[in-house]
Amino acid sequence: MNRRILWISVCAAPLALAGCHTRRISAPPIPAPGAPAAALPIPALHGPARTLRADSALRGASELLRRGRAAAAVREFHRCLVLEPGHPECLDGAGRSHAALRNWEDAALAWTELSLIRPDDRKLARRLAAARRSWKAHLERRARSATHVEIGTQSLPGAAPLSLRLVARFQRYNSTTTTAADMYDTDIDSPKSVNISTDGTKAYINSLEGARTVIYDARTFAKRGVIRHSFSPRQSALFTSTAPWFGYAFSEDLPPDGPNVFKGKPVESAFSHGGRFLWIPYYRRDFDLDGTQPSAAAIIDTASDAIVRIVPTGPITKNAAASPDGRFMALAHWGDDSVGLIDISPADPPAFSSAVVIALGPRAPPQSFLGVNRDLECGLCVRGLAWSADARTLLAGCMGGAGGVAVIDVSTPGSPALSGRVNLGGNPRDLVVSPDGRWLYVSASNAGAVIRAETARVIGAAVSIGPAVDLSTATALVGGAPRSMRLSHDGKWLFVALNAASQIAVVDAAGMTVAARVTVDSFPVGLDLSPDGGFLWVTSQGIDGAGGNSVEIFAVMTSTAPPRPSPGGHGRLAPIKPPPL
Repeated sequence: MNRRILWISVCAAPLALAGCHTRRISAPPIPAPGAPAAALPIPALHGPARTLRADSALRGASELLRRGRAAAAVREFHRCLVLEPGHPECLDGAGRSHAALRNWEDAALAWTELSLIRPDDRKLARRLAAARRSWKAHLERRARSATHVEIGTQSLPGAAPLSLRLVARFQRYNSTTTTAADMYDTDIDSPKSVNISTDGTKAYINSLEGARTVIYDARTFAKRGVIRHSFSPRQSALFTSTAPWFGYAFSEDLPPDGPNVFKGKPVESAFSHGGRFLWIPYYRRDFDLDGTQPSAAAIIDTASDAIVRIVPTGPITKNAAASPDGRFMALAHWGDDSVGLIDISPADPPAFSSAVVIALGPRAPPQSFLGVNRDLECGLCVRGLAWSADARTLLAGCMGGAGGVAVIDVSTPGSPALSGRVNLGGNPRDLVVSPDGRWLYVSASNAGAVIRAETARVIGAAVSIGPAVDLSTATALVGGAPRSMRLSHDGKWLFVALNAASQIAVVDAAGMTVAARVTVDSFPVGLDLSPDGGFLWVTSQGIDGAGGNSVEIFAVMTSTAPPRPSPGGHGRLAPIKPPPL
């Protein structure tokens, strides 16, 4: 039997939730927070037993497809392929189900896998060719609405006190560019986020669909390397934990080689230990299409740019944030309305351990969501994380359900707990605390706004049992579905990625007014500012395979200082000519 595992890629990132489509694999109930972690239940099914279960899934999936329930059939065909990788009938059924749903890319992926098993099947070859034509036509339709800006593009208005100019770019949509500053790189595949090292020497780009992190020199813009998030039995030493953390447990529907053989899709990142380690959470393991299995996070040693440990996390882990005092790494579990805290007080990754998981909502066991896409129907959809300056409080943005900002008290050793949720920003996506700790900024994606409130008032509103606390908020209407934000290091300027508008907005943090805007490649989601404040890096992810797929580098200039020269340039900004990739 062919041992390949079909990786069905269905990440679409809808504007409202910025999620990635997944499918469900049933999981056992989750113990209450604080309960000891259950032992890892690796199924003792091999050979004929697994084949019988795969055949049973095939029969159920075929009946669902016959009855016109293609979406449900996709889930069952995938379960068959997890139990028996390369099962020909399940591959064919998966292709037919996706074709019925007009998911042409996924239909082509399934039938391509099958064509390696049945190279002489002419009917299959015709179906595969038709699926590829339909997918190409879909991409062409989407590409017509994509935005690609030229090197040298500047923000408007020109007389703004701060301006941005595009000086370099890495992208994978145009291999024949007219300037050396516009660099083609096939490792840029749905770039989700960027993190610049604390010493300002390196930029780490998480390519979600590429399952890799691309590293560039943040000063010369030369490519320095690639970290691949694909694990085989040979990397078993990275998985030092024998069971999931936080009381989670794997279901029985695991690949034959177990849960630690997978590809991980990197989302956001966070540094710890003064920049020594970079934490990269995976929104899911690739065999878990519904996001109900425990996920994982990679720990990168930034001295060697190598993965030194993989730690288990909760379902659909989308964000991470280290506490200012170095005690905890917080993880946002989009898949089950919770936040996990990892004890990172030791100096070395082997000593890191799970601390506690904090439920922000009902936290129903994932297996109760039968047939539900847990990425899109995610309850509170926990995403943004930010710590108070004194590290006594963790704030978490809830994009779904009742929304608001969850306030978690970590001041009592060993017993962090939810204080409450504050209705701030409707359904906030990203949270940023000012350098002095006074202000909390919230990007309200649905409202097209950035909201500012005093951090202490937000915390007080969550714990108040008397009259409601007056938050006294200020709002900047930026439009365009704001996503990630970054504050300048002096706290004066807030840079905001506007996904739907394909722009970056520069907000005057004191007056909460938009000072400048610049058009960027389609559908920006992530950004980061160099430690010296001279360059803003932006990731334009794209949606559904169209637009984006680029990383843009903007020079940041103020009216009170002469323009910053490019590396190797003199005087005013000039095109950058980096070494060839």
